[in-house]
Amino acid sequence: MPEARIVWRGTQLNRRTVAMLMAAEKIYRSQFKLLQGSYNKGGVAASAGTHDGGGAVDIGVAKQSPAQRRAIVLALRQVGFAAWLRTPAQGRWPYHVHAIAIGDKDLSRGAAIQVLEYKRKRNGLANRGKDDGPPGYYGMTWELYLKAHPVPPAVPDHSISLAAMAYARTHDVMTGEWGADRARVVAWAAHPKVGAITKAETLPRAGVSWHLHFQRVLRKVQLKFGLPVTGIFNEGIATVMKRYGYTITA
Repeated sequence: MPEARIVWRGTQLNRRTVAMLMAAEKIYRSQFKLLQGSYNKGGVAASAGTHDGGGAVDIGVAKQSPAQRRAIVLALRQVGFAAWLRTPAQGRWPYHVHAIAIGDKDLSRGAAIQVLEYKRKRNGLANRGKDDGPPGYYGMTWELYLKAHPVPPAVPDHSISLAAMAYARTHDVMTGEWGADRARVVAWAAHPKVGAITKAETLPRAGVSWHLHFQRVLRKVQLKFGLPVTGIFNEGIATVMKRYGYTITA
């Protein structure tokens, strides 16, 4: 199943990558300046396709000192990124940190190759040079970091991903964040203050697939609020859910 995409600080990423960036910022004790995110196919030629999929991010460090730049690379590596400082001497780009989230399900081919190069202690560039960053974290992943640094219980999430809603309309098995989004919509529809469906209708009847059941729930929501009945999570449903305090993401 693909990662759950969101727009964070005006940059398209996915939730796993954002969680990793937030953890790295906590280590660095300052917020990063995002230059380029993920799912940016053909966006920057110099990126050689590494940002076409998920898990990729560029961080601006032109105004940081050499020590600060190294500290940012180190923080990213500590949480499971393959990360390097890129300099103007290496290519036609400004000083920036290029990072790939190891283990991301949506990595482009170029990004996946860079992860392999990182694990081989190389710089991820075409010249296949020796790694020039802080050593010692080549085997780190986000999942390993979380085991050593458990995240406190999060504030209840009231966000709904449009990508998750599109996926839910045609797929039955949904886990992780996208599965949670589908469950939130169904639970909201059955809430007494909404009353689009009954509590008994939160689960599919025997023999009914989840994606067809979800379409039925959406149609009942649309009927409840006088919207065109399409069975598709569209702008009409999004507008209604926003009135109930939900945030709609990409």
